[in-house]
Amino acid sequence: MQLQFVKLSPNENMTLLITSTVPREKQFSVANALIAYQHVYAEQAGFLEAPTSPKAQARLQMMAGEFCGNATLSLASYLFSKQNPKTGDTQTFVLEVSGTPQPVTCTIEKQAKGYWGTLHMPLPLWLKDCCYTLADKTYTFPTISFGGIVHILVPASTWGAHAKAMAEQAAQTWQTQIDADAFGILLFDETKHTLAPLVCVKGASLIWERGCGSGTTAVGAALALREKKSLSLSLQQAGGTMRIEAKYEHGRLQDLILGVHIDLVAEGTAYLEEN
Repeated sequence: MQLQFVKLSPNENMTLLITSTVPREKQFSVANALIAYQHVYAEQAGFLEAPTSPKAQARLQMMAGEFCGNATLSLASYLFSKQNPKTGDTQTFVLEVSGTPQPVTCTIEKQAKGYWGTLHMPLPLWLKDCCYTLADKTYTFPTISFGGIVHILVPASTWGAHAKAMAEQAAQTWQTQIDADAFGILLFDETKHTLAPLVCVKGASLIWERGCGSGTTAVGAALALREKKSLSLSLQQAGGTMRIEAKYEHGRLQDLILGVHIDLVAEGTAYLEEN
């Protein structure tokens, strides 16, 4: 099987977009093979499909059916790159994306190096405090659900020096509680404005992402709802800084705008043995 792909780096959250047509029922297994270390290698993968809405220029179907802000902005940047834009040029894209019923709007600006993308993220389906048990201890953490992905917001100080090991153990333990094919455990330091996102795609991967768009958005949503006010926040992650702007008006969350830098790093043909 020969598959055309493009690989992009939104804040070093390496994202593989398969531009060849792959039947929906085969997408998970194909993506799982391609993102493996011994293959093209990436943190996540999605598939370019024809949109059903006349308003949308393309459709992105993620490997687990989740919504992914970084992958959405990656696709928009890739489509923009085909127009050979000059530095300072901008364009707005309307895209269909798995995990959300309505098309989303994003704007891409060509920079001297790469692209800067902003995306109006879907609002969370729900946000509530949930209880989780680990090593005979019960915790209560804010939990935020977007389409196809759930994020658990964990203060970075909760597990101290063992935070990453505990988060990995928690991911294995709590996944049966999560009614979604993808979820994240977000180690967030509110004082330093740092975020370490551990993202699990059930049956495929458990990765410390270097930049997580939906995780960044989850933090912004949780803080805006807690404080009952609009905010603009930059979060330092392993791959760099991501921005989230949350608009809170009339007693509710009105808009979430994600900002991230994207680089196009590779494009070519991948080879897979057909089973």
